[in-house]
Amino acid sequence: MDFVTAWVLYVIAFALGALVAWLIARSTIAAANANEAFADVPETRAIGGRS
Repeated sequence: MDFVTAWVLYVIAFALGALVAWLIARSTIAAANANEAFADVPETRAIGGRS
């Protein structure tokens, strides 16, 4: 049971670390315009091409 408890704690720590990294990246790297913001998102219909 100790293994399962340690594994769950490591998974939670990984998820929290990934969330913090995503929040930092989101706040420091901003898209220049709406087309750039949605350019790499699948199933979107951005008007115009990439430049």
